[in-house]
Amino acid sequence: MTALAVKQALEPDLFQEDFAAHAANLPGAGLSWLDKRRAEAMKAFNATGVPTRRVEAWKYTDLSAALSDTLAPASRVRDAAEGEGAFADIPGARVVFVGGFFHAAEGSEAGVEIFDLSTIDASTPGWVRDHLGLLATGAEQPLGAASLALMRSGAAIRVRSPNAALHLDFLNPFRRSDVVSHTRVLIAIEEGGSLRLMESHTGEGTDQTLANIGMEFVLMPGAKLEHVRLQAETPAARHITSIGARLARNADYRALYAALGAHLSRLDVRIRLEGEGAQASLRNIAAPHEGIADITTVMDHASPHTTSRQLFKSVVGGTGKSVNQGRVLVREGAVKSDSHQLFKSLLLSPRAECDAKPELEIFADDVICGHGTAIGALDDDALFYLRSRGVPEPEAKELLIQAFLEDAIGDFVDPAVHGALWQRLDGALKAMEQTER
Repeated sequence: MTALAVKQALEPDLFQEDFAAHAANLPGAGLSWLDKRRAEAMKAFNATGVPTRRVEAWKYTDLSAALSDTLAPASRVRDAAEGEGAFADIPGARVVFVGGFFHAAEGSEAGVEIFDLSTIDASTPGWVRDHLGLLATGAEQPLGAASLALMRSGAAIRVRSPNAALHLDFLNPFRRSDVVSHTRVLIAIEEGGSLRLMESHTGEGTDQTLANIGMEFVLMPGAKLEHVRLQAETPAARHITSIGARLARNADYRALYAALGAHLSRLDVRIRLEGEGAQASLRNIAAPHEGIADITTVMDHASPHTTSRQLFKSVVGGTGKSVNQGRVLVREGAVKSDSHQLFKSLLLSPRAECDAKPELEIFADDVICGHGTAIGALDDDALFYLRSRGVPEPEAKELLIQAFLEDAIGDFVDPAVHGALWQRLDGALKAMEQTER
């Protein structure tokens, strides 16, 4: 056995210890429905514990090896410095989390209800009880399960407006020791409702904290969710987000994810297309140059006439590593399902790595499903063409990289979001360029 395996065999899992010691003091403890869901979530987490490469879905990202054995449960940060998310100039109400804890709700949107999960008790609204903890809690998403079992804070949001906008700003301040925070976010969009969600994660300091976030999206018939997510944590941070989404008839989920920070980040997405006409379209961009940027998805076509699209692009430099895993499941009877996924990675360094694993699992006839993967370096012919027309080599490379990534962004977001994303993306690419010199 390796030293790590011996250590894991001899020591209890740090999350299990936390649950055993503090379950009675977590928000909502004593509520039978929540206690039951938390216990089920902890059981699901225990099936794997903190994942190692021996867990198939985590074979490219060894979370256990990346975590400190001195992680302590996070507590609220008092007198935290105020900050703004990456999309601050775009209108909308704002929910702020500091160090994984609900901090404030700023502004208001008609038809949007926000509930602080750290105050959950017997008087909690029925719609929270109806939905909280039913998604992103199974054994296939062990960190999502842990985020519910050990939830100390979070937000539940109900949307009834046909045109709402909301910011989720996660600010992670400097800590004097390594900690782990477990946060939950529930968003329920009522029939015919529509939400534009702008989510950002930023931090400071050099601490090796772990932010563990579980997100649940419940889209009722005809509901729409447009989701733009930017993860720009510090180079030392560990960041895990587990998303579980359930789409009813004619519901529409469009998402653009960007992973531009953290020593290790993983976005674990499971989307269930439950009703006819439901559709999901996912884009992902990543630019790691030191750590790991992992996106793993499961697209579950559970009903006929459902549609999904996935386009993931990564630019990897230095000693960075990108992981793109996507499984499309078409269940029996889900005829006329239409799904396509494409993963493309650009390697800028001989030390850079990309792992891609597209999968199709089909149990129905009369479907359209396809996938593709391409991994390579900059095109020498394209680079020569630009240089032969007087473009200096650094600028030529920059133009080609921009064009590669723009393919995933340009037709997907409006100019305001586009500009905010590229401002951060330019910074990540410049940092990568400095690493290559």
